[in-house]
Amino acid sequence: MLERVRGILFHPAEAFKEARQDALSDAFKYFLPWLVFLAVLLTALVFGALNATGISALLSEFFPLVVGGTFAGVLVGGFLLILYGSVWLHILVFLLGGRKGLTQTFKAVAYGATPIYVLGWLPGPNILIAPIWALIVVISGVMQLQEMTSGKAILVVLLALLIPLVIALAVAFAVLMPMLQPFLAPPPS
Repeated sequence: MLERVRGILFHPAEAFKEARQDALSDAFKYFLPWLVFLAVLLTALVFGALNATGISALLSEFFPLVVGGTFAGVLVGGFLLILYGSVWLHILVFLLGGRKGLTQTFKAVAYGATPIYVLGWLPGPNILIAPIWALIVVISGVMQLQEMTSGKAILVVLLALLIPLVIALAVAFAVLMPMLQPFLAPPPS
């Protein structure tokens, strides 16, 4: 597993070429332990932060629920995010000519998230570094596993991010504008 991690992080094109023959179960066996690892570390960080700030005393009755909820939320959220991301990305891959199947797209996303598994729990600059690195690795995965050009792979991944972002911003704008209208109207004369 560590050899796979090193390959994905530092030589993604070669690592994804080797992963072409991996079964869907291989990708799950790779990603699930990393997801549990990330959930444990993030839960420990929340636990430590709540204890350090004294909030844990205020939440004493609910503290186990908060910590357990953090762990469960990271597990369930991460699992759903990988599934949603894979299906959504695959729809766009298919529209732009990728015909190697959903399993290959899932592997690109599951293996491509390795920088987040490894660095995502660290505070500070890793909040930006890990996701950007993961995007680059996912692009490489789409190129290798779906046998797409670099331009199409970049376009597919960017569209997979931008379309939901634009929709979310449009919905937020539509919801917030009526609430803000009284504050934006000119004052009565």
